[in-house]
Amino acid sequence: MNKAIYTEPRTFEKYDDKRYMVYLNEEIIPDYVPEVMQSEQVPEPITAYAYTGTEVDGGTLVETTSSDRDSLINGIIRSRYTQSEEDAIKTHQIELLRNSGIEKAADYEAEWIEFNAVREMAKSTVDGWLNL
Repeated sequence: MNKAIYTEPRTFEKYDDKRYMVYLNEEIIPDYVPEVMQSEQVPEPITAYAYTGTEVDGGTLVETTSSDRDSLINGIIRSRYTQSEEDAIKTHQIELLRNSGIEKAADYEAEWIEFNAVREMAKSTVDGWLNL
């Protein structure tokens, strides 16, 4: 994972016809003092924004052709889980509903909690970007 710091908040931008660059895991850094060259004056502290992602600039490429809410949310979820992995997690939940005493019940519950945390993060992040 790569981390990058910016002086303005980042959200998302079209990368190419099939992908968007999204900026996740925002960390607000109050009183950040940018690095300076020896000949420059030390700048005043500012509020900065750090992002952690798979790309060098702290972003994460997600597969989506649209910047609407559902497409961005799905792209973020797909950056963590393939459709097959999501289907397996949901199938495990159905198994738990049918028989809560199965051997892997604790594992299935933990994966469901983790999946939903990613899903909720994706929804709240995109809603923040789109002011919803």
